[in-house]
Amino acid sequence: MIQFVVGAAAGYVFGTKAGRKRYHQLKKGYTMAVESPVARAAVTATRKAVANKLDPEPRMKEVKDLRRGTTGSGQTILEPDED
Repeated sequence: MIQFVVGAAAGYVFGTKAGRKRYHQLKKGYTMAVESPVARAAVTATRKAVANKLDPEPRMKEVKDLRRGTTGSGQTILEPDED
């Protein structure tokens, strides 16, 4: 909500001072910057880095033991859970 208010205020100020042509020029530049592949890659890398800091251990799921004669061995087989 705060971002919307700040964006609306900035748009109003730039729009009133610079005129409609400059407003559209700024809007086009902002859109190109936000939607660029470089920006998307940076956002993705940042999200992955933050996620790794928050949850450094991979999620694991239990796998059925297909080896015969090992029931009751007390061992659990785990593999990475890919969501």
